[in-house]
Amino acid sequence: MKRTKLISVVLLSIFILTSITAVFSQERGIDLYEKLRRERRNLLSYTGPRTVTWTPDGEAYYIRERNNFVKIDPVSGDREDLFDNRKIIDAYNELMKKAENSLPFRTFNFIENGKKIRFYESNRTRVFFYDLEEDIMTTFKVSTPTRGVRGALYEEQFSPDYKYTAYIDDYNLMLRDIENDEVIPLTTDGHEDLRNGYPDWVYAEEFSQYYCFWWSPDSKKIAYMQFDESPVKKFPVLHDEVYDFRLEMQSFPRVGENNPIVKFFIVDIESGEKVLVDTGLETNVYLYNGRWSYDGKRFTLKRMNRLQNTVEIISADPETGESQVLFREEEPKFITEGIGFLQEGNEVYFLPDNKHFIRSSERSGWRELYLYDLEGNLIRQLTDEKLPVQRIQAVDMDNDILFFTAYETRGTEVHLYCVGLDGKDLKKLTEEAGTHNVRVSPGGKYFADNFSSFETPATLKLYKGNGTLIRELGSTLVSDELKRLGLIEPEHFLFRSGDDRFDLDGIIYKPAGFDENKKYPVIYQVYCGPGTKEITNRYIFMDRHQILAQLGFLVVRIDNRGLLRRGKEFESVSYKRLGQTDVEDLAASVRHLSSRKYFDNSRIGITGGSYGGYMAIMTLLKAPQYFHVGVANSPGVDWRNYDTIYTERYMGHTMYNKDGYEKANPMNYVENLRGRLLIQHGAVDDNVHPTQVNQLVYALLQAGKDFDWFMYPAMGHGIRFPQAQQKQMDWFMKYLKPETHELWFDRN
Repeated sequence: MKRTKLISVVLLSIFILTSITAVFSQERGIDLYEKLRRERRNLLSYTGPRTVTWTPDGEAYYIRERNNFVKIDPVSGDREDLFDNRKIIDAYNELMKKAENSLPFRTFNFIENGKKIRFYESNRTRVFFYDLEEDIMTTFKVSTPTRGVRGALYEEQFSPDYKYTAYIDDYNLMLRDIENDEVIPLTTDGHEDLRNGYPDWVYAEEFSQYYCFWWSPDSKKIAYMQFDESPVKKFPVLHDEVYDFRLEMQSFPRVGENNPIVKFFIVDIESGEKVLVDTGLETNVYLYNGRWSYDGKRFTLKRMNRLQNTVEIISADPETGESQVLFREEEPKFITEGIGFLQEGNEVYFLPDNKHFIRSSERSGWRELYLYDLEGNLIRQLTDEKLPVQRIQAVDMDNDILFFTAYETRGTEVHLYCVGLDGKDLKKLTEEAGTHNVRVSPGGKYFADNFSSFETPATLKLYKGNGTLIRELGSTLVSDELKRLGLIEPEHFLFRSGDDRFDLDGIIYKPAGFDENKKYPVIYQVYCGPGTKEITNRYIFMDRHQILAQLGFLVVRIDNRGLLRRGKEFESVSYKRLGQTDVEDLAASVRHLSSRKYFDNSRIGITGGSYGGYMAIMTLLKAPQYFHVGVANSPGVDWRNYDTIYTERYMGHTMYNKDGYEKANPMNYVENLRGRLLIQHGAVDDNVHPTQVNQLVYALLQAGKDFDWFMYPAMGHGIRFPQAQQKQMDWFMKYLKPETHELWFDRN
């Protein structure tokens, strides 16, 4: 008995010592922060494909494996090489006088309904075409892609029959005859202030209008936009980081000032004759989003008034330029049309029957889908679910079924639906709560679903078009090392908006080893600008906010009123009130979280870039009782200094909203600054010009306020120097003082 008791005591002691050792060997604080920054990609891995690409007929999908492409039958899983690789390799070697042993491309496109493939050399200066049936390869040297407006990459655009390319050279539209190796200018009057087929800054930024010319389906015509920049005020951007400095005079229409005058032309490539599209006599409008009908017999574009509360779809005859209004929509505040890189749900979707198109509209207060004929007559409303709709994914014309994705649960979830083109038999095809990023096969016979949620790591599953699961293709693997680290899952929470009308979403991250009996400083990481959405129900366990929390912070993100995906009423709450409703909701979230005893409401920081930088400034000035330390990166300041399209959409004209512009201007609140403010900005920011920050800095200096301000040479709207991130971290460490702050400065 004594021996047995002794053994039990020894084993218990070993267990306790092992447990204590394991606890003390766990990384915490700065060590864990640095480990996650260094090894995060190794802690979560993935098995299987992350996505699939459908073949043009929609009957199979293919994936890339090493130097090969494999075609897979969705139902049976049978695999075979997508190509006869040897034939392609031999054809390439013969053409280019090389001796390659593997496929000469990593990416390609099917063209001509899958009969041929197209691929480029790595520098994209040479394109190859391979006929899969005839086993013939041809090549063509194209001009070097150039960086243009807002960093867009501009390449030669092939005609649908691949006999020509079109591109922009020195603001003129050029045609290249591939067979005859001949270049023909289609316009000759272009210059910096008269841009043919080449956008100005504001159209690219706010309407995502990067390419401004469109081939007709029969390859016989090109429609293009012309931008007359002469009425637009020029803004100086000084590139003085080198000895040979350069002054750039950027066309930038500020609120209330002149926009470019835009026209649409259609040019016949054989004759060179141009027709002007009739877009009306009024030039103080927005014209954008050109698109050919499926059969090429009509060319459509959108026309929106300067106040952006009326939009029309104009259909033009490509032979004469004569036009008619197919569709007109008006709202009391603003229409959500083209919101830069976050644009969604904005379709005019032509059906292959050459008789109908589908339009998404928020006329009911929710984005729904409507079916029209090509004369602009409403046939029927297809959806009435108040979801709202995200975008059209595919159409099964054989069975008259439309596939689309839509938002649910305050816009935090994305799901796939289908509905008949008769507006009947609507069906939800995805069930699990979370975000479903789907790829529907052409014709809708299958779809692949990349799914995740707050609690569920990403998986890729394959389904039949009716929602029946076929099999799982890929999944996330959580390493034992990650499990050992003891990270805490980010917590989703709800709080009431500043006006107590809406439930709003938030996320809070806590450090590993969290102790609810301690007080933790807080960092809000925000954007908050209209036309965006921050909180989505997807897997965020290992994002940058989680890493930051390990330094001893609570990290908070929220959605405020005025954002997307919750219907027009919610989106319009902030109309003419930027800098008001968003600050109110940030303050409301602080009041909500302050009921938690570990939430230190005396040490709250906030940071963001662009609109988020504006929020960092506004909260310190308008809600100093809630926010104490701020880092504003590339912040906007006075809305009168920002561009016409974005600002007037959400704030109206200064003439009719003087009070709103004054309340949104932080320079009117500089006397309130009592927290610690750091402003960081790029010296050649062509989005939020440095003059905006200079005006605020001047006002703060005049008010005798203490703050820090850093300008970074050669940096635009976003600062790439690592010193900027280091400066931000030092700022929060110094003034919020988490438990790690002393060790932080010892190491840094």
